[in-house]
Amino acid sequence: MNEQITENLLALLKLDLGITHTLRDAYFLTLIQSAQQEIERTGIVLDFVNVGDQMLTVDYAAWSYRKRQEDVPLSKNLKLRINNRLIQKAGRPDAIT
Repeated sequence: MNEQITENLLALLKLDLGITHTLRDAYFLTLIQSAQQEIERTGIVLDFVNVGDQMLTVDYAAWSYRKRQEDVPLSKNLKLRINNRLIQKAGRPDAIT
């Protein structure tokens, strides 16, 4: 992921969380990377040129940040979006199964 996209994801995450300072930027960047890895572990190949993939990653990272001290399952919204991406991938003629 290039630096411009990384900075954009960081800015979007901080907007979502209502944070304006830079004190936790290193943590947030790691959280974004972790969210990307968790999503890709499901079989999705993220394309960060795609705004939908950027928002999915940011929303996953924001959910992880908000729920980091709770033992709760992934939100229905995120599950649905991830499942939709998996179905979309499986429906493509060039998809590898």
